[in-house]
Amino acid sequence: MTHLPASNDKLVILYVTLPDINCGKDIARSAIGLKLAACANILPAMTAIYEWEGQVEEENEVVLLLKTGYAQVGALMDHVTVRHPYDTPCIMELPVGRINDGYAAWLNAQLR
Repeated sequence: MTHLPASNDKLVILYVTLPDINCGKDIARSAIGLKLAACANILPAMTAIYEWEGQVEEENEVVLLLKTGYAQVGALMDHVTVRHPYDTPCIMELPVGRINDGYAAWLNAQLR
């Protein structure tokens, strides 16, 4: 069964781009250890194309997805920002809509 979480257990995914998988693992492990995130997924390969200081740049990056609760997202964003190697990191909050009951219960339990 799936449901929309109540406002007090609203869930969030933090989308973060990073230069390499080791950086992603470091941030994920520390965030989970501090109960700021319940789970992390690292997507190991993507190409980022963007304009920086007037030049079109192309870099290899990884994507870190951190699953957390709304109550933790501010502290988690601060945690990631401090550990992130970029001057201007991409750290975006993505709200979660429907979620299966069992996973929602597990995720919320991990954050307590």
